[in-house]
Amino acid sequence: MKRRTTLVLTIFAGLLVFLGVLVLYLPASWFASMLPPQLRCTELGGSLWQGECLGLDFQGARLGDATWNLAPGSALSGRVTGDIDVRGNVLSARADLDMKFNGSGELRNVTASFPLDPAFVRQFPRDQRGSIVADLQRVVLADGPALAQLQGTIELRDLRQVGANPLTLGSYQLTFDGTTPASGTPTGQLRDLGGPFAVEGTVTLTPPNAYLVQGFITGRSADAERLVREITLGAPPDASGRSVFSFEGTY
Repeated sequence: MKRRTTLVLTIFAGLLVFLGVLVLYLPASWFASMLPPQLRCTELGGSLWQGECLGLDFQGARLGDATWNLAPGSALSGRVTGDIDVRGNVLSARADLDMKFNGSGELRNVTASFPLDPAFVRQFPRDQRGSIVADLQRVVLADGPALAQLQGTIELRDLRQVGANPLTLGSYQLTFDGTTPASGTPTGQLRDLGGPFAVEGTVTLTPPNAYLVQGFITGRSADAERLVREITLGAPPDASGRSVFSFEGTY
């Protein structure tokens, strides 16, 4: 009887070890069919927890190669924790993850740089060029997922208009302090970093994917001021020479 009990325990322990090894080394390729339809990998390698996606494509934008390191134990509590890194010819991005399976959670130490160019992301404006650099200490996502909180900066550098009427438009910085107002919509402070326009304003992000930009703008040259008059439909500036502007859209 004792020998039979020992045999059963040995088999049970062996099964536990087998299942543990299986979970730790689940091939990432087994989960290719579970990727969102807008996300594609030319080749998936490694495991579900430590793997790589070669030839990452998101909605037609070729991002490069992605690698990730996740903690298997976090899955037991319904979370995914670890880090992800994406490197391509024009894109560089990384983030630390602490997410629930429903898509809510946090991204920390998020850095990214990529061009504002429709050749990279076809949804970008066709007549504008520049570069985008993000350095975000914290990004909080609510159920949906939807942006709930941001802390850090996003910069639009060397913005310019191309085509028949080329024009230098300057550089700008958007700063989020990590707080969320009573309205529940993250709001960042917008300012210029030099260029033909002096800009001061705010950017409000409204779930699920809307934004409102509003503030004051002043041309630093006669040509720039003429463009300001066009943007503001000829509205006269205030006593300090600033003109009010506002526009909204979705992302």
